[in-house]
Amino acid sequence: MRYRLAIDLGSTSIGWAMIRLDAEHNPCAVIKTGVRIFSDGRNPKDGSSLAVTRREARAMRRRRDRLLKRKARMMKLLVQHGFFSEDPLQRKALEKLDPYRLRAEGLQRALQPGEFARALFHINQRRGFKSNRKTDKKENDSGALKQAIKQLRQSLLTEDCRTVGEWLHRHQSQGHGVRARYRERKVLREDGKARIDKSYDLYIDRAMIESEFDALWAVQSAFDPDRFCEQARIDLKDCLLHQRPLKPVKPGRCTLLPEEERAPLALPVSQQFRIYQELNHLRLLQSDLRETPLTLTQRNTLAHALESKGKLSFEQIRKLLGLPGSIQFNLEDSKRKELKGNATSALLSRKDLFGPAWLQFTPALQQSIVQQLLSEENETRLVQWLQAQTGIDEARAESIANAPLPEGYGSLSVRALERILPALEREVLTYDKAVQAAGFEHHSQLDYAATGEILERLPYYGEYLQRHVGFGTGDLQDPPEKRHGRIANPTVHIGLNQIRTVVNQLIQRYGHPSEVIIEVARELKQSREQRREEQERQAKNQKRNERMRTDIAEILGTTPDRVKASDIQKLILWEELSHNEADRRCPYSGAQISLGMLFSEQVEIEHILPFSMTLDDSLNNKTVATRQANRIKGNRTPWEARQDFEALGWTTEGMLDRAELMPRNKRYRFGAEGYARWQRDDKGFLARALNDTRHLSRVAREYLSLICPQGTRVIPGQMTAMLRAKFGLNDILGLNGEKNRNDHRHHAVDACVIGVTDQSLLQRFAQASASARQRQLGRLVDDMPLPWPNYREHVARAVERIWVSHKPDHGHEGAMHNDTAYGLIGNGQVSVRKVIDGRRLKTVETLRVIEMSDPRAHERHGQLPNGNPRPYKGYKGDSNYCMDIVRDEKGKWVGEVVSTFQAYQLARQHGLERLHDRRTSISGKPLVMRLMVNDCLRLMVDGQTLTLRATTISGNGQIFMAPHNEANVDARNRDKNDPFGYISKMAGSLQKAKGRKVSISPIGEMKDPGFKD
Repeated sequence: MRYRLAIDLGSTSIGWAMIRLDAEHNPCAVIKTGVRIFSDGRNPKDGSSLAVTRREARAMRRRRDRLLKRKARMMKLLVQHGFFSEDPLQRKALEKLDPYRLRAEGLQRALQPGEFARALFHINQRRGFKSNRKTDKKENDSGALKQAIKQLRQSLLTEDCRTVGEWLHRHQSQGHGVRARYRERKVLREDGKARIDKSYDLYIDRAMIESEFDALWAVQSAFDPDRFCEQARIDLKDCLLHQRPLKPVKPGRCTLLPEEERAPLALPVSQQFRIYQELNHLRLLQSDLRETPLTLTQRNTLAHALESKGKLSFEQIRKLLGLPGSIQFNLEDSKRKELKGNATSALLSRKDLFGPAWLQFTPALQQSIVQQLLSEENETRLVQWLQAQTGIDEARAESIANAPLPEGYGSLSVRALERILPALEREVLTYDKAVQAAGFEHHSQLDYAATGEILERLPYYGEYLQRHVGFGTGDLQDPPEKRHGRIANPTVHIGLNQIRTVVNQLIQRYGHPSEVIIEVARELKQSREQRREEQERQAKNQKRNERMRTDIAEILGTTPDRVKASDIQKLILWEELSHNEADRRCPYSGAQISLGMLFSEQVEIEHILPFSMTLDDSLNNKTVATRQANRIKGNRTPWEARQDFEALGWTTEGMLDRAELMPRNKRYRFGAEGYARWQRDDKGFLARALNDTRHLSRVAREYLSLICPQGTRVIPGQMTAMLRAKFGLNDILGLNGEKNRNDHRHHAVDACVIGVTDQSLLQRFAQASASARQRQLGRLVDDMPLPWPNYREHVARAVERIWVSHKPDHGHEGAMHNDTAYGLIGNGQVSVRKVIDGRRLKTVETLRVIEMSDPRAHERHGQLPNGNPRPYKGYKGDSNYCMDIVRDEKGKWVGEVVSTFQAYQLARQHGLERLHDRRTSISGKPLVMRLMVNDCLRLMVDGQTLTLRATTISGNGQIFMAPHNEANVDARNRDKNDPFGYISKMAGSLQKAKGRKVSISPIGEMKDPGFKD
């Protein structure tokens, strides 16, 4: 059977359709269509990767674990070498000694073994900051930290203190603080603008701690050389000062040489490659609209100038080449006014760094210096290396070590660049020709599909799309993702895996497709007037961003090229709060947000309408708010959170008044009809998903070419929307001729349109859309006949038969509970500290929490009557793993809800086999069925058999369900104006409704075992 497989690829969905082809390869019938729904692997609140949240939590746990292990090791060594007693009670008694006094007195008198152990154990608690150039540069306050360390070193000299411990004791005796307090102070400049002055009261570095240890040991070993022996010194010093090396971040693969790593952008060869590539693509626009490339002499003149400059404006380029002002360049427009030069050379040749000497260094030495600047973690070793290799003084070497080099990686390796760059230099060749001149294949031949081989099934994408994935282990014992590597973007990774699942099942069931068509989201060709308007808008925004980048750099004390995009976005949103700086307040609390607060942790970027409800990541759906207000609002609309705001004295009227000061497209989102209006307007829908879709579609085309090398192509998404309306397919799912996004099956409708869109039709549409006269496009579509006479009926019938497939998640991994720790009072009451009116106060609530105890701390918290340790804190459980349905003595169904926390405990104690047992419930009873979120059921509701999807499992045993095809169900269920509502059942009522669990395969085939009482 010859068929065309059409795929509508989204960030959380795959709509597909099989279109039969006749003898002339024209579409003639819809065979089958379906929809697969899955998660995009992102946090629904802010759209960030779920891996980021897990990684941050894991990093905190590891830091805590390493601290505890270091303390335990230090304790063991101090006991082993006779400084601490083996008796815990005797060690406990030493806690009353003042460690600061012992650290000072230890420089002049003999300390008792216990006293020395107490002092050293205290030093081990806070062993000082050890600089790492790679991580320090990413911290906004690293400059303040280093300044505080420098000031403390100066204080040690001026106050004649031998060690930092002696200095701390002296300051504590004088009533001063001895903790590293971080402070921010707003400072007004002469021009009236403000900057944030960041500082620490004091900060200790690891070198001071090492110096103090050596000084204490030297004095004490003179008094007691037997106890303070060399082996004890080596063991204790290693425990105190050992630092784990950073795990290096491996760059991605080179596009042309996938076995090699991509080169850093800061390398001279990377900068030179970019310069020659751009200059070789530069064209002169003559008066007769002809484009002519630069001559070799012109190109070399510009390349030489750009080698030592950070940028050249097009006006400077015209003067340098002696061209008249009427000559324009193909890369020149209102958005782009310049060409970038060699940023690395421009930086390192500054007078305060290498100066003109940098340009006299050999290319090999330049490359070596930049490699060292990028790779060396220890600043001291780097400074010494720079002095030895270039003969500069220490002060200049320190400045160079902290120079902000360009960050990131290109797409090619050093070896590939070194092969291509000479070809670019010899002639004025474009990149594609230079690649071939360097002995590489053309880019179109780099894909595996270029071999023409047709694979029987889609393999794991990383095995064949090597130039798109990170490096794997190569170990055959590892699973494919680890062995071959994966794409870092979670949405793309999940999407490609789901494509493999769906396509392989279709191949197994129906055989290989003859053609594959994918919808790609991209803008249609714009008219000249539309392009001009777009360029003017972009130029205006670019000018604004440059101004803000400069201002923020001065505030943060960094260079403009290191200012983050999120900081610019913060400033944009802050200025949108009000034209009057004094009226720029948190929209919810009314607290004034000063420029000094804006870039601190007190203020956050916040989605007005929750990202999980709208997937709208545009500036129109963002504002800046205080951290406290953002936490209280949570994953709700401002209107839904208004009662909690009112409880804190934040009036709804005040919130709406502040919203009135914002741009028009933002104001309505704060009101009662905000979400409903957003749904009606549907502007900028899936703004973030659209970006993922663009990437995903390009990679998916290469991926699907593995099973259909000659017949895979991509079409623009906007074309599908136009055709769908003109074919009258929007009416299939209702909503008065508008696309019904509340029904998952609309993805399948799109796939049916994609499947009949051939090349000739695309060409006619592309030509029509390029015209400024939109009415011509409308007439073209109006006159276009259906693909075949009963096309619409075929689509309607196929869509009606769809069982939407939802990817289940039967794993127990996830957050066991929320992050807030509650104190246990008793009788179901807990205590928690909250910030109220700027003060941190203790509040009492009635809340069911997961109680925590620690067997090692029974002396501190006491014991229960049964001898078990008394729980001392609790956490609120936010999720349930499953609900087991079992029978009671009378044969009635009873639901047993298993929380995620309980699932973790069971897996740890008895293994995953027990957790995944399909015959026995978690409690050990015979299992009727186990229900998890996204499982499908069939049951009788009002005399009809419905196919529903479990959306939520409540702690009281209630199951909330929605029809398998319904989308956006959570937001619609909370919307009082939406007629949609969940269907809910307890285990008993589910039995009466003849409920049973059914399975829907990735290609929409249902297996219904029937009801068994």
